[in-house]
Amino acid sequence: MQGLLRQFKSLTDDEKLAFMKEAMNCMADIFQKDPRKMMGEMMPACMKVMGAKGMNMDMMRVMMKGMMGQE
Repeated sequence: MQGLLRQFKSLTDDEKLAFMKEAMNCMADIFQKDPRKMMGEMMPACMKVMGAKGMNMDMMRVMMKGMMGQE
């Protein structure tokens, strides 16, 4: 995993975005099979990273409500 992370870090920002767009399809397949994995593993990890970076947590909550159809 560390090798992959080093490779990712060496990409330009545009390359990182392109990679993430491609990886999202794979992630969606995993979450489609097990939606609880998204809520139980990925969301807490995303919230932790966003909080550590000083990002607005309300933005994440609004996005998730919209995705869940609870606008």
